[in-house]
Amino acid sequence: MRVRFEHQAVVGIVLICQLSICLGKEAPGPTDPNRYVNAVREFADNVLLYGRDTYGPKHTPLFVDGVNIHTHEPVQWIAPNGDRWILSNLASQQNLFRTLDALTTITGDPKYKQAAVDAIRYAFENLRTPNGLLYWGGHSAYDARADKPCGRGIHEFKGTYPYYELMWEVDPEATKHFIEAFWSGHISDWSNLDMDRHCYNLNGPLNKPWGYEYKGGPVFFESKGLSAYNTASDLSYAAVWLTEFTGDREPLRWAELLAHRYVETRDPQVGISFPAFTRGRRPKIQFPSRDGIIEKLGPIPYIFPAQYIANTELWKCCFGYNTFTPERVVNGQFLSSICQLQLGEMLGDDGRKLTQWAIEELTAYMKVAYREEQNAFVPMSLGGMDLIGYVSKEDGPLGFKGTKLEPVPAGPIELWAYISAYCSTKNKSMWDMARNIARGNNYGDIGVNEVDEPLLNFQTESSDPYALTAFNTLYNNTGKKQFLALAQKIGDNIVLYRFSKGFFEPGNQHAFAKFDSIDPLVLLHLYSVFIGDKNVGLPGVWPGMSYFETEYRGKDLVVDNQIIYVLKGLPEPPVSLQEAAAVGNLDLIKSFVEAEIKVDAREDSFFKTAVHRAVISGHRDVVEFLLSRGADIDARDSFLVSALHYAVQNNHKDIAELLLANGASADARDGAGDTPLHYAARFSKVGKDLPGLLISKGADANAKNSQGQTPLDVAVSNNHKDIAELLLANGSQISTINAVAYLGDVGKVREFLEQGIDINARDDAGNASLHSAVDGGHKDIAEFLLDHGADV
Repeated sequence: MRVRFEHQAVVGIVLICQLSICLGKEAPGPTDPNRYVNAVREFADNVLLYGRDTYGPKHTPLFVDGVNIHTHEPVQWIAPNGDRWILSNLASQQNLFRTLDALTTITGDPKYKQAAVDAIRYAFENLRTPNGLLYWGGHSAYDARADKPCGRGIHEFKGTYPYYELMWEVDPEATKHFIEAFWSGHISDWSNLDMDRHCYNLNGPLNKPWGYEYKGGPVFFESKGLSAYNTASDLSYAAVWLTEFTGDREPLRWAELLAHRYVETRDPQVGISFPAFTRGRRPKIQFPSRDGIIEKLGPIPYIFPAQYIANTELWKCCFGYNTFTPERVVNGQFLSSICQLQLGEMLGDDGRKLTQWAIEELTAYMKVAYREEQNAFVPMSLGGMDLIGYVSKEDGPLGFKGTKLEPVPAGPIELWAYISAYCSTKNKSMWDMARNIARGNNYGDIGVNEVDEPLLNFQTESSDPYALTAFNTLYNNTGKKQFLALAQKIGDNIVLYRFSKGFFEPGNQHAFAKFDSIDPLVLLHLYSVFIGDKNVGLPGVWPGMSYFETEYRGKDLVVDNQIIYVLKGLPEPPVSLQEAAAVGNLDLIKSFVEAEIKVDAREDSFFKTAVHRAVISGHRDVVEFLLSRGADIDARDSFLVSALHYAVQNNHKDIAELLLANGASADARDGAGDTPLHYAARFSKVGKDLPGLLISKGADANAKNSQGQTPLDVAVSNNHKDIAELLLANGSQISTINAVAYLGDVGKVREFLEQGIDINARDDAGNASLHSAVDGGHKDIAEFLLDHGADV
């Protein structure tokens, strides 16, 4: 990211020095706009020829997600068991469907739209779950080779924005059923809109949506799910379309209520929304971090721009989640604002609230975090604290130990956001911000206002489809031909640099083309302007993103955008250090170390190091070698779990001994405050050996986690009596009535009741004291508790 920012700065200096050569008020003469539609038609013909499902026992109307542009072989996902899935993920084809529909509108050839219609109809008939969802999205897909669903069996959208208009045209009832199931599957409590980005129930019945009393209440309440803003944006988008289709205003009302939950998270002095309005279980005990800043970040530890963007090392692990068209990585926090603006414009007067909230959000980004001289957003807490240059003192929410937060350049996606905001509202500050971003990206000066004559860089080498969309939008709203000419120049560059061998992809060195590229759709919008249509009748350009994430081969959870569509000259991703550690390939690991690959490098969004992966898989020799080469023995993953935690969780006593002998902390805490001894009390399948080992190395038998539980409490909750007795014998203090009931001390049970302890209070496993007495085999205590009012 730093390299990209410095490159922008250097180009900006050169541009200023050559102002008379590069900038101009007069638009250059137009090239033949047919070149755009011809390129898109060639692409579509190739998709129809090479991209259909001709694999496995059934040949279906479905499309695969992409192909190798040299061999035309389909993209394949290698599962950990060696199966090779040929991915057909309908959620990764929504821009493709819009493109095919638009191409039929422009050319009059019905085959393109019909192909999309056939795929959608087949999916509705064959890929629906029993409760009306579909096998698609971030974690589920269809394997065209085996003709069955594949992936993790979870429904997830994060800014997908499907082409519901065509789905409704194909099957209104199935589309309505899906949108309602989408809401019902992800909303767990309609009274406060508690929700989760994941829906795990793909088969069981779901409650009907809408028709509930909304009570609201404070935000940041405890939830078992994650109320991800991009999932909520998808929910709101779906509900608005359902209102458009049916005229029923209830879905729109719920869309507004859900969108407003994020507005409620804003600090009124700052105005930036948190990306979630719920939080995990509230800790009873707060453990201070060495990064004292963490406690100052608010109810949940997020910043703007998000830490996975502002921290370059985190970014390397996460950019696949923010690749919205091949190799165009963007700041995803702007996309929900663009979506709200587009929904607001579509709804007219009924969309005023959505538009207002989007403008407020963009205004806050601009006023609080934007620095014009750098054309960048500086990292800020959502309470307004400047975090630029902050260096993490330990692995944690803001990054790995020793890494820092840096400014994030404002690029084409932000330009599109602010131009959309201006065109929707004529808010002058939105124009001013767009002007700054345009200059910062060397597009030239769009002018003091829309009346002023722009001075644009018609020699730009930009091939960014979002920049094209931004200037096309400006032309449609101002009528200034200079904006159309710049959009044309960017369109020319897309065809020149991002169209190869009949497919849209980042460059001719790349092996795979993803059919869901947004490039062909924006070119068709540009073409329609040239022929005087101004996009009337074409499917809209939405800021959606498609991805597929699950385990790949021996890797942890990874994203297709990050491991497949970036490949150059390779048929599949190479084995990494982390993967070699997971499968125990010590020779390959040694070759990586000899090539000076960092032994603590991370490659996925769960931030596991090679040591983590080797420990989990039980490869002691790999762990020993990595430690001998300087690997950080106490490195943490995204859950702040250490290698010793994982050794204990997976019952690898020999590796736990090795780690402790090399100085691993026996009292290290994970994100929930659990020490390795808590893990031993919860997971041990080897009796007292692991907890005994930890205690012998000085582990604190009375350490409390963030919920105030000791290892003894955890052992009791999990019915590990031998471990509970060991802990008690080593000084672990009894702190709950469940523990004394389980251990058979009727006198202590009586003391707890005399102190007013709730006899029916339940622990984390859902057990009350009566359950614990029964689990411990103490009939006398069970009878005593029943006599004193215990519920059966």
